[in-house]
Amino acid sequence: MMKKSKIMLAAALGLATLSAPAQADVFTYNMSNGSTLKINNQTNTASFVGSDINVTMASAAFANFVGGATPSFTAVLSALDGTRLVNGRWITDNPYLATSSHPQKLIMSGSNVNLWAWWGNPIVAGDYLTRITGYSVSTSGGNPVPEPGMLGLFGAALAGLGFARRRKAKAKLAAA
Repeated sequence: MMKKSKIMLAAALGLATLSAPAQADVFTYNMSNGSTLKINNQTNTASFVGSDINVTMASAAFANFVGGATPSFTAVLSALDGTRLVNGRWITDNPYLATSSHPQKLIMSGSNVNLWAWWGNPIVAGDYLTRITGYSVSTSGGNPVPEPGMLGLFGAALAGLGFARRRKAKAKLAAA
């Protein structure tokens, strides 16, 4: 009977431990040219915003991004939308060869960042290069998931019921 109680307590504690709310990490990088790169590993999106760029990106690879001051990371982009200032003109990205020899990518290597893409139609510019000068990460609650804290409370209640039943059974045996 003692072994069963320990198993129930372990199960309850396990449920309580696993029931942390879903989290999203948003990594913010300040760049040497004044732009800001933000990567959200829950929504699998990123943005580059500054006086010379305003784009949003999407990639399933962002789900695996762990951040760091000098990351080593490459994401092949499934979407790249927005504009970039080149020679005084705002131009849009050009998906030329994006599905073959030149897929659009966000490449981070140490402090170097390269948004690997073609710009304009006809093409007037290539990669957007910059360097990381600052880094921060913020964690925010994700989309509401069935209140995971309730699972922990339910597990603790089950353990309590198990202990109460055990105590009651011991009291009956002692009285007999």
